[in-house]
Amino acid sequence: MIIAANWKMNCLKKDADTLINELIKSDNLFKKSKVIIFPSYSLLTHVYSKIHSSNIKLGAQDCSLFDHGAFTGQVSVEMIIDAGCEYVILGHSERRVMCKETSEEVSKKLFKSFSLGLNTIICVGENLQDREDETYLSVLKNQIKLSLSNFDKFDFNSSNNKLIIAYEPIWAIGTGKVATEEKINEVHVFIKNFIKDHFKTKIDVPVIYGGSVNEDNSNDIFKIDNVDGVLVGGASLKPRTFLKIIKNST
Repeated sequence: MIIAANWKMNCLKKDADTLINELIKSDNLFKKSKVIIFPSYSLLTHVYSKIHSSNIKLGAQDCSLFDHGAFTGQVSVEMIIDAGCEYVILGHSERRVMCKETSEEVSKKLFKSFSLGLNTIICVGENLQDREDETYLSVLKNQIKLSLSNFDKFDFNSSNNKLIIAYEPIWAIGTGKVATEEKINEVHVFIKNFIKDHFKTKIDVPVIYGGSVNEDNSNDIFKIDNVDGVLVGGASLKPRTFLKIIKNST
């Protein structure tokens, strides 16, 4: 199972130390599940110094689609790798909504991240209106098609870096609402089949679920067919809660 912890814009160094120290005490758990922490940019090198000899992996919450230059406030893929990252999250719903990031931009970032060997999590998900209108599958299809438009430029059979899809229904993020087991399985099957059919690949791309994942519901989520892991938000900021989620995955 893949357990991705998106810290979002939270934690100072002292907070990060508290979280990491508690996690490292249970490092044996990370041999069974792949645990990846995604702190803010300012914490990347600090967190890396704490976890580099453990089984915990490090990732960034986004990257620039540019390599270098006059792009104030942006961080390139090369800089992220230099900070110790092996993973990056692209197209998170908060960036799509608040930063007006398009799937076309996500695709360009994917090309950069994969070209330099970063494992990449692409986020897709529908809003409440899409769900109620029952257009969510077509919305997801469009997001995937555009976000992975550079997919066929890479030979995934020989590539060492991995692509992961995170299904995060926007209406379930931070709301306490969780999609039913049937709805989660339906979407995960749809995503896996669509990628194989549309991009003519035999690669089984992992699909993880994100949407108010916590210690209480994670055990049931892990039991759902076609769920390859979870993308955890707020619950990853509480050591005891996050460790419980990790234990539930094993």
